[in-house]
Amino acid sequence: MTSAGIIINTLLLDKNLDLSEVAKGSDIPKEDLVATIDGKKRLTIENAVKLSKFFEIPAEFFFTESALVNHNNIGDRSNSNSGFIGTYNNND
Repeated sequence: MTSAGIIINTLLLDKNLDLSEVAKGSDIPKEDLVATIDGKKRLTIENAVKLSKFFEIPAEFFFTESALVNHNNIGDRSNSNSGFIGTYNNND
């Protein structure tokens, strides 16, 4: 599974949606979504933009390998060992 596939699956679970709802709401054929999740088809920029509008997240999110880490690094504190440089405090 590609990182885009993992992100789509995570969003499906987080939003309690199924692929049919996403396909209809994003105007992406369900077969394309299944192929993307299964790693048989790469996510196109056009479809990433459609998904970003549907899920109300930046389209770039689907193309960054670090997106899975960044998903958990929103706000002042990071719950990841890598974290953002801006969240790291070495003054202790």
